[in-house]
Amino acid sequence: MTDQVEKACVIPGMAEYPRNHWYVIAFSREVGRALMRRDCLGDPVLLYRTAEGEPIALFDRCPHRGMPLSMGRLLGDVVQCGYHGFEYDSAGVCIKVPSQDAVPATMCVHRYPLVEKWQWLWIWMGDPALADPALIPDHRELGLEDPSLTSEPYFILPIDANYLLALENLVDATHITYLHEGNFDTGNVAAAPARLEQQGTLVRMIREFKNEPVPPMIREMLSLKGDRVDRSLILDNYSLNMFVVRFIFTEPDYPETGERVNNLVIAVTPGGPKSVYQFAAMAQTIPDRRPNRIQELETVLRQDKVALEAIQQMFDQLGPERCPEFSVKADANSLRTRSMIAEMVEAERATESNGARPKPLRRRSDRAVASERAFR
Repeated sequence: MTDQVEKACVIPGMAEYPRNHWYVIAFSREVGRALMRRDCLGDPVLLYRTAEGEPIALFDRCPHRGMPLSMGRLLGDVVQCGYHGFEYDSAGVCIKVPSQDAVPATMCVHRYPLVEKWQWLWIWMGDPALADPALIPDHRELGLEDPSLTSEPYFILPIDANYLLALENLVDATHITYLHEGNFDTGNVAAAPARLEQQGTLVRMIREFKNEPVPPMIREMLSLKGDRVDRSLILDNYSLNMFVVRFIFTEPDYPETGERVNNLVIAVTPGGPKSVYQFAAMAQTIPDRRPNRIQELETVLRQDKVALEAIQQMFDQLGPERCPEFSVKADANSLRTRSMIAEMVEAERATESNGARPKPLRRRSDRAVASERAFR
């Protein structure tokens, strides 16, 4: 009989994360022939490209005396440690020790599975044998590879807070009315009724509005003719690594303009227990060519950064015992997500305890709704 599996901690501020999962670690444009480091799930990761353009991800530590390999240099496709000159090929195998002829047979650094899709690099931090690229969210469904939409990479927003704080901020539309006042709504989102749907590991929150005044930023972004729209606001949470804010607009006074779609796509990647990266991209019907578009959105999302870092600092100061939380109906998306994350972490623990590999969760590729609940 195996021991009972320890329950996963999913308290925002100190929540755990699964390792057998795909995460965006960089935009494609960031990684080239220069050695680059980025932390992911607490691991230091070295990123670079071979001469043929293949992206490589290695554990960023020389096993000789612990120097970060990112502080070395690239010789062809070989990484040379900047401390004692040990060299590692793109598979992470040590191929040269300058001070002796023989190279220890087991001397190597871990190479992480890496997949380049759209303009992102996806990394697998867990068991390499489980790194199935089919588990990466469908980029056409996200809007990034939808030929009817124009997609564009935007920016990285690092936040000094636990990843679950950032994720729950994204799945909560009610804060839009107050923290981002006047940018995405005209004060009506928080009180609007919502319904929750779940399809495997995709959790969706939907709000619909009729004859709604449109904020100036949205009107300019989508080249709308009038100042009132019918709108659907859909928040799609793909487990814990991907989030999409979908705006669907129609203009009742100008039906000839047709339907306008705007998808704000954000990949969420824990850097460590108290750090997270948000990789923002946009996919929309009408290309947004305004020169200030990226800076404008970054300014808005930095309001989230300020709030989340303040929450994390308060949590660290007081501790979980003095930071109780009370959930309301609008938190249904967050609570559903916590349950899925706990299931993933506990499945990994059970596997480690039993000495078997976990069976990763899969999201069904069809659009059938597994469950639906309405909140009024």
